[in-house]
Amino acid sequence: MTAIKGDDDQDSSAEALPAAQDLTGSSIKARAWRSFVETAATINVKMEKRLHSTTGLRLTDYNLLLLLTEATGNQLRMGELAERMVFSPSRLSYQAKSLQARGLISRCADPTDRRGMTATLTEEGRRVFREASAVHAQHIRQIFHDSVDEDEAAALREICRKLLQTTEETELR
Repeated sequence: MTAIKGDDDQDSSAEALPAAQDLTGSSIKARAWRSFVETAATINVKMEKRLHSTTGLRLTDYNLLLLLTEATGNQLRMGELAERMVFSPSRLSYQAKSLQARGLISRCADPTDRRGMTATLTEEGRRVFREASAVHAQHIRQIFHDSVDEDEAAALREICRKLLQTTEETELR
């Protein structure tokens, strides 16, 4: 994370840069953005590596199993599952086939609409998810809970809420 190391520099001239240069990494907001993106990527890579080595699941698998665990009857239509996926909804069909082959989910024609498919968490899926949840929770405690206090967590949550709202409302061009 070499880019973040320079964040302690107090370069007040960065604030006076033209808007075009503001995106290059020299302004406070540009440096904060880069820190946010690089930190999130580093956390994801590290957590995924450890989760996969201990449970055989990727974060995308964990996310899919989490959504099914939280759903009524532990099942969702594939279309709804794709909408709720945080990680890579475009690969959902491949991922679902892989989890089905491992016996973690089952897929069948939706009983209310035969044109759609429904994914359901299996007993084995529930067992593997419980194991993965314990590992995942330990990672969150180590990385997040030990690093931020309650006020910082509240501030981060509000920042993320604002970013998510803006992202959902913004048509990127």
